[in-house]
Amino acid sequence: MIGNVFINEVVSQAIELYLKYKDKPNEKEYHQFLVTAIRTLIFIYGELDIINPYITQNERNMGGFDSNLTKFGFPKEYLADFKQQFLVFVEDEKKGHVPNRGLIKVEKYFIDMFFCKKNTMNLSDEEVSKFQNYLYVPSNPDVFIQNDMKRYFTNQDVIQLYFQSKRFECAHHFSLEEVQRDILNADAYQILGYSMEQVNNLTDVDLQSVNMRIYQFFQVNPNDSNKTELLEKAVNYYKRYGNRITSGNGYVDFLLFASILATAIFITALFVLGYL
Repeated sequence: MIGNVFINEVVSQAIELYLKYKDKPNEKEYHQFLVTAIRTLIFIYGELDIINPYITQNERNMGGFDSNLTKFGFPKEYLADFKQQFLVFVEDEKKGHVPNRGLIKVEKYFIDMFFCKKNTMNLSDEEVSKFQNYLYVPSNPDVFIQNDMKRYFTNQDVIQLYFQSKRFECAHHFSLEEVQRDILNADAYQILGYSMEQVNNLTDVDLQSVNMRIYQFFQVNPNDSNKTELLEKAVNYYKRYGNRITSGNGYVDFLLFASILATAIFITALFVLGYL
């Protein structure tokens, strides 16, 4: 019901201010952050999805505020923090804290929401340009937003840079994956002159490079499914004999050497028997 606190007092205030000034674009209040925030949500989701949950006091149920904000893929785990940042905005504003943490965080969440929608709905470049008119970026022609940027920001480009990074990510459809640290046989590192302390202090990229040298030195194919077993046998062979008979594979080297040794013993035996 209108007048009741919805989500929190600041979000309720923002929606009430929007309803009061939505048809008065020449008023200063129409351009203040709380109203602009609701206008931004409405640009992304539509007025019905934002205002109707407020009227019905439906925050978490089906068709409510939360479900509407996540319908394009915005992560549910970010919702609580998104709402909390409206309180942070007011707190920082009262204390004169610059940069205003709440405003910056809300703006970044808006960008995340918009590009979730763009990925889902395949929005045009024209829609992307329209969206920027709601953001606190240097290119925004809104004089009131420009004044607020001077008031609330220490870095005028902070939102612009975040927008550009998300736009690039959206256009290239890539995801970041953690590089897995693959620690090989400790003796292999020691043979090539690396202590385990040095190995453990290597960056992920440098470790991969050293590992490739290990595989190359012991002539083990790093793409083999049983590379760990082959490397271990090659290392044991090297530790025992101190050099390599090259065959292209450490384990095969061992078999080749054993074959040569057996042949030598057999010929020696025949030679000795010939004199008996």
